[in-house]
Amino acid sequence: MPETRHFIENFTSALRMLGKTPGGGILELHHGSGAFATGMPFAGENYALFDSCSSKEDVSQVLDFFADRKFPFISMQLPELRKEVSETLESRGLSVRAEYIAMSIKISFSGREPDQHVKRVTGRSGAIKWAEAAWIGFGGKLPIPDNYINFAAYLSSCSENRLYCLEKDGIPLCSALLHSADRSCGLYYFSTRPEARRQGLAARLMDSLAGNASLFSDNMVLLATEMGAKMYKSYGFTELMRVPVLSGSDDI
Repeated sequence: MPETRHFIENFTSALRMLGKTPGGGILELHHGSGAFATGMPFAGENYALFDSCSSKEDVSQVLDFFADRKFPFISMQLPELRKEVSETLESRGLSVRAEYIAMSIKISFSGREPDQHVKRVTGRSGAIKWAEAAWIGFGGKLPIPDNYINFAAYLSSCSENRLYCLEKDGIPLCSALLHSADRSCGLYYFSTRPEARRQGLAARLMDSLAGNASLFSDNMVLLATEMGAKMYKSYGFTELMRVPVLSGSDDI
């Protein structure tokens, strides 16, 4: 299925980008599997990726990479994972903590007038606003840690990324990142602050994102939690595949 291939290509491209974060690191093995760490102290910001070609030796290298750096992480299982890989992960204390859903939507240029509340992030001040929206949207509390602001600044500096923030009255309410790869545009860090939910803001931001993504691709892909998938399906995204997520941490 072409859309599934586009998702995997975009996702692995995004992981390589995240692994180049200052303070992070990469251990890239064959076919895109390996370790991709932002260095942030949250399991959901550091990734181990395995596929049908991965071996027990690959698993050991990746787990040692994270153990040496003391980074919590999640392990993403793309389809057709070998049984010996699953057993090795489990023997090292990892278990399935969630199931994410890879999704895709066809997009085209809409010709709509730009939403004046949606801003593309530029400069340090823009990165701070984006960091605030994303940090609080994903459950963080003020003040925003300096390392997360620096992380947002790094993301906005990457040529393959475009960061967006929806603001009202100068307050950053929603965040998003578009990551362009060869044949697709991926959506990451899409969040809305709790007090701004159920007001149609996420759909407004999505409209703007689809218009901007259409400049680079004819499809947009993402990886959703079960909760987030409901909103994406209502917008028109279709499910591509289920991705088991293993971790040794409850904080994913």
